[in-house]
Amino acid sequence: MTTIRDTASALPRSSCANFILAKENKRLHRLRLMLAYQTVRIPKNIQSYFAMKKVSFSLACSLLLASSALLTAQKAELGFMGGISLYNGDLAPKEYIDYLKEVNPAFGIFGRVNVNPYFSVRAGITQAKVTGDDINSFPSRGLNFRSNITELALTGEYSPFQLGGQRAKLVTAPYLYAGATVYRFNPQTLYDNNWIDLRPLGTEGQGLPGYEKPYSLTQIAVPIGAGIKFTVRQTWSLGIEFGARKLFNDYLDDITSAQVNYLDVLTGNGTLAATLSNPSIKEPTDATYRRGGEFQDWYYVGGVTLSFRLAETRSRSGRGLGCPEF
Repeated sequence: MTTIRDTASALPRSSCANFILAKENKRLHRLRLMLAYQTVRIPKNIQSYFAMKKVSFSLACSLLLASSALLTAQKAELGFMGGISLYNGDLAPKEYIDYLKEVNPAFGIFGRVNVNPYFSVRAGITQAKVTGDDINSFPSRGLNFRSNITELALTGEYSPFQLGGQRAKLVTAPYLYAGATVYRFNPQTLYDNNWIDLRPLGTEGQGLPGYEKPYSLTQIAVPIGAGIKFTVRQTWSLGIEFGARKLFNDYLDDITSAQVNYLDVLTGNGTLAATLSNPSIKEPTDATYRRGGEFQDWYYVGGVTLSFRLAETRSRSGRGLGCPEF
C-alpha cells in the first residue's frame, strides 16, 4: 500500500513540499466547510419558533385589516343629542298637560356604526334630570324629589325602509331602537330650602329588620323608542327621537308601595328620615302607611340628534394597507 510519505519520498524535494502543501490545503478547505455548516445551522426548535412568529404576525395583521375594512364599509358616525327628559311614577302629574311643568334638559354624545342600510349599532352617554312634586298630584302628601341621571347605553336601530335611495342627496329613514343601559341616579328632596340626599336616610325603613336593604344608586334599564333621521349627501344626519326607559327598581323617586311604620323609621333611622318619610305626620305616632302606589317608575328622553360620518382612512397612494409577506 502506497502512503503519502512513500509518494513524497519518490519525488524531488521541491515537488514533495508542493504535494504535501496541496493535500493540507484540501484538508483545511473541507474543515472550513464543516465549521461553516455547523455555524449557520439553526436548531429545529428555533426554526419552529420563528415560523410560528411569522404565522402569528400575518394572522394578526390580516385580522386588523379585516376589522379596519369592516369599519370603513360600515361608515361609523359621531353625534350629539340635545333635548328633554321626563319622569313618570308616584309623583307624576295626574293630567298630561302638567307634565310640561316637569320638563328638564338632557344632552349626550354617541357613536353609531351602520352595519347595513337597515340596521345600526349605537353606543352613547346621556346626562338627564327628572323631577316630581306632589303639588301636581297629591298636595296633601307633601313629597317632592329631583335626581340627575347619567346613563351609558348600547342600542340597536332598525330602519324598516328608506326614502330617497342610498345615493340620493337626502335620505329619510324612520327607525325603532331598543337595547340596554346602565344608569346612575341620586334622589333628593327639598326640605327647609336645602336639597337632602334621600338614599342614606332610609325613609322607608331600608336597612332595618323586616325592611328592604338599602338600594343601589346604579341600576340597569331597557331603552325603547323611535325616531326619524335625515341624511344629507351621505355625510350629515339630522334626527328627532323619543324613548322610554323601562326600570327594574322603583326607587328613582325614593317612593315605593312598601308598607312603612312611622315609629320604626323614627327610632331606627332618625327624626329627619321619619319627617321626610311622611311630612303629613306632625307628632310621633304608631301609624302604618304606604308612601306610594302601584305606579312603577319610568323616565323618558327625547330630542334632536346631529351626527356626521367619519372619513374613510386610506394610504397616500389611495390603496389599502397590506400585510408583509414571508
